[in-house]
Amino acid sequence: MIAERVEIVETLRDAWQGLSHVVPTTEKVAFIQRLVDVGFKQLDIGSFVSRRRVPAMADTDELRAQIEAPDDVRFTVLVANERGFERFLAQDGIHEVLFPFSLSETFSKRNIGQTRDESLSAIEVMTLRAHDIGRTMYVTISMAFGNNEGDAFDAAEVRDWTARLHGAGVDRVGLADTTAQATPEIIADVYRAVASDTSLPVPGAHLHVTPDNQAAMIDAALDAGCRSFDAALGALGGCQFAKGAVSNVSTKPFVEQLVARGFDPGVPVEALEELDARARELGAGVTH
Repeated sequence: MIAERVEIVETLRDAWQGLSHVVPTTEKVAFIQRLVDVGFKQLDIGSFVSRRRVPAMADTDELRAQIEAPDDVRFTVLVANERGFERFLAQDGIHEVLFPFSLSETFSKRNIGQTRDESLSAIEVMTLRAHDIGRTMYVTISMAFGNNEGDAFDAAEVRDWTARLHGAGVDRVGLADTTAQATPEIIADVYRAVASDTSLPVPGAHLHVTPDNQAAMIDAALDAGCRSFDAALGALGGCQFAKGAVSNVSTKPFVEQLVARGFDPGVPVEALEELDARARELGAGVTH
């Protein structure tokens, strides 16, 4: 029997953007190229945002042109406004644009300076323009499992905004545990709420975890039908603009968990030891 595939998006952007140091461009290119060479197929490599506010991402415009990749490798970048979106359109070889929509009105205003309705209007325009040139739109719903902003949280609201985003033409939606509010029980509840609208595809998951709770969180999402996850080698990452975040799902133990459960992780298991070690070096500021 053929194992069911679980999609893993290696999110280098999230791994690198919150570090206390800036990873040199040459080191980023070398690491991304290594991931491509060993068989990673989906890579989130940076963001077109304020270079002053996020200096770690200031070189995103320079990365893609230095990476050689076959046609089946897809690259994603994040944008938070129209200016960043124009930079995305000007880049060759970037297949998908990611927009960070927030379920929390308070966080949305602080993080990207827009209300939720204003974000939805921007997403509609961006999606149309991305589709016009053959590219896709990915939206993460941050604070999708709760928030620490004092805003009310209701899993039914996650369902309703997921529906509105798909109604705006978005190609895929991910649920982000931005400030590490999720538990396995909350994950199950949120995915159950979304599934109550049978017209909606199952969202992906962008979880922030600890080494102790990662496996249980992943199991909850898998059991709820999720088959697409963002992850980061070296257990790096988290949102530096939100209180309470820990790290992204750590790719190596995640892949081991998938294999143990009989899933196909779609990434080269034999290369993970080396790649995880190098990711941790980059996180610690070690250059070659």
